[in-house]
Amino acid sequence: MNKCASVLGAGAMVALATMASGQAVTGFTGGSQFGIFFGASTGDVVGWTFSVNQDIFATHLGVWNRDTQIGMEGLSSPHQVGIWNATTQTLLGSTTVNPGDMVVGDFTYRALPNITLLTGQQYVIGAMYTATDGDSYISGGVTNFTTSADVNWINGRSPLAGDLGFVFPTSTSTGIGRFGPNFLYTPVPAPGAAAAMGVFGLFATRRRR
Repeated sequence: MNKCASVLGAGAMVALATMASGQAVTGFTGGSQFGIFFGASTGDVVGWTFSVNQDIFATHLGVWNRDTQIGMEGLSSPHQVGIWNATTQTLLGSTTVNPGDMVVGDFTYRALPNITLLTGQQYVIGAMYTATDGDSYISGGVTNFTTSADVNWINGRSPLAGDLGFVFPTSTSTGIGRFGPNFLYTPVPAPGAAAAMGVFGLFATRRRR
């Protein structure tokens, strides 16, 4: 094998190894279970505000998939989930998480085009619930709450009265909770790592010709 190819290949593997995925909310106990905020069949959005400690890509959006009251595991219904810029209320990306999608721990996830989340910004993640979907989120009395080291939970989010449907949840709460939505992420690669991977990809392409 060409020595240059070996070196570039090793560099690319190191770069890939540093891009391991993380989960924003990693665990919590306690709290009360709720199925909807205002109880409308139209649905409304609950979630939480956060910031990040390094630039990351949100790669999957998810929904809590447990029912502690009856011991159920898995989603009952689809849920639309999105991430907004907290200042401008701009929707940065969304997807619908369905029963049967990928499960990681207590959450069910669906992939979407990467959402870039930058340090120095605040964001809101929210999931829509209806009175009849059969699924729940957790809020109030939450204990042992943990997030990834890259993610800072700031406050809970819920809709104002009349803000029905999949819209930005404008009301805030300092009580720990509104845990329904979650996301998976990868770090944005450093410029040097991205360049090394790009060079390796170009070299590999030329070798195949």
